[in-house]
Amino acid sequence: MSEVLNLIHMPDGRVINETNMDPAIERVTGFVRYFVGADLGQAADFSSAVVIKDQQLPIANGSRVVLGPRERTVVFADKFRGASYVDVVDYLIRLRNAPPFGGKSELIIDGTSLGRVVSDMLWDQSIPHSAVQMTGGADWTRKGRYVNASKTLMIENLAVLFAADELKFAHDLPLRSEIEEDLATFTTQTTAAGNQIIIQARNASGHGDLGIGLIVAAFASQYLMPQGIQMSKLVGMY
Repeated sequence: MSEVLNLIHMPDGRVINETNMDPAIERVTGFVRYFVGADLGQAADFSSAVVIKDQQLPIANGSRVVLGPRERTVVFADKFRGASYVDVVDYLIRLRNAPPFGGKSELIIDGTSLGRVVSDMLWDQSIPHSAVQMTGGADWTRKGRYVNASKTLMIENLAVLFAADELKFAHDLPLRSEIEEDLATFTTQTTAAGNQIIIQARNASGHGDLGIGLIVAAFASQYLMPQGIQMSKLVGMY
């Protein structure tokens, strides 16, 4: 078998290897999808959007086709301020549908405070999305479009993904330095009761909007993945 597969990219994000009708070649389904994370600020504050590309493609492994390693990459970042709610909603819809995100993207917004207003406006326009409301504790729950998730859990999730090299920055990503500056504003403190909590300081460029956009996108990529059926054989299994 050739080490280079002819991959067919479907509009919904599925990626399938071409078999040329050869019954000896197994058809394996991988994926390319995008998580669009957004943090929403007051008119005087920045709003931001950060996109993670999440892919796992079929690869040739000797005489077989299997799913390759899962790769997550921060591929887009943007921030702006002085926009109305209507303009913010329009921006998020256009970004979600823009190439190459269109048809294979998940929109996740920080649903705390102003996020509820934007979530309602998106809902009124029948735009699928998740609104993540940051809470205390160490767990998360979902009810409809609203997700209550521990702030500590989400930040620790992002830290683990970076530490395990399961999430990377695109080499030419604009605003990377600002994202890293935002993430550095999150610190761990121990309460009088001995509990670990995460607090955030305001930095020179704002309140950590790009960092929060990345945090909610990474959380969604780990815990709110689209439900689908993937079929392939594990290497070494019969």
